[in-house]
Amino acid sequence: MKGILYGIGTGPGDPELLTIKAVNAIQKCGVIAVPETGSGERTAFSIIEKYLGDKELLECRFVMEKDAAKRKEARQVVAGQIIQILDNGKDVGFITLGDPTTYSTYMYVHEIVVNEGFEAKIIPGITSYSAAAAAFGIALCEGDEILTVIPAGYSEDIDKLLSYPGNKVLMKSGVNMTRVLEKLKLLGYGDRTKIACRVTMSDQQLYTSAEEYERSPEVDYFTLMIVKEKA
Repeated sequence: MKGILYGIGTGPGDPELLTIKAVNAIQKCGVIAVPETGSGERTAFSIIEKYLGDKELLECRFVMEKDAAKRKEARQVVAGQIIQILDNGKDVGFITLGDPTTYSTYMYVHEIVVNEGFEAKIIPGITSYSAAAAAFGIALCEGDEILTVIPAGYSEDIDKLLSYPGNKVLMKSGVNMTRVLEKLKLLGYGDRTKIACRVTMSDQQLYTSAEEYERSPEVDYFTLMIVKEKA
């Protein structure tokens, strides 16, 4: 019998936000696939480490280069490694920070594995922007409000996207952070922009406006913004 691939969302960083279903899946799987981008970032691994015991680990090397062909090649290699394990009858749990269906490398691997005839299941996780809204004590959207999630670091039409009506979540801003903040202030959203850095992690930082953030700016992979259209 062939094994099953599980895409397991570990949540935004706090181990207490790991779901019971995720823990059960981790404990069920014979092999845990740990994504590695080359930066040494092992946040998802640290969240689940105490549940691993002596389980076999599979290091999954991905690349973050702009070259789409190189990214695709790395995904194919990882999928091939996982397929070999599944072929031997072992279940594989692929862990990913946040939720597997939201800007996660896992979904590329999921598609390849499924297309090769293997079974794959997704265990959802709490997203970073849901955790950030909870930390600020605000709603992401209410009533008939629209919510737009924007990968700000990759969107060429960022000015157009920021002009859309409704509330917005901006993720992965990276080098675009300064430009995005300037645009938000120009649109009058400076005091309606809340910024979370490493939300739910031990070194979490929360800023209640663009201006407050700019007094001590932090830019890293774990920085996101919530923009409310209405005060």
